[in-house]
Amino acid sequence: MNMKKILWKLLEIVDSNWGYTTPLQKRFQRGDKYKISHHKTPQTKFDVGEIVFIIETGRHDYLVQNDKGIKGVVYQFELN
Repeated sequence: MNMKKILWKLLEIVDSNWGYTTPLQKRFQRGDKYKISHHKTPQTKFDVGEIVFIIETGRHDYLVQNDKGIKGVVYQFELN
């Protein structure tokens, strides 16, 4: 086994990394409040700068809700 595989195995013990491409990727938690970034996709129903609350977390996407009660799914890079 090479050193890289050993390091990944050790890292998996500390962090399961469920569904993430990198173990150090920042993960948002339920209840956190963020703004929609200017990197939003055309499918996102929220406006840039709009504040949303995270309701549910997934892999790279999040179910969020704005102050009006509108829910939608956004990718991690769409949040500031």
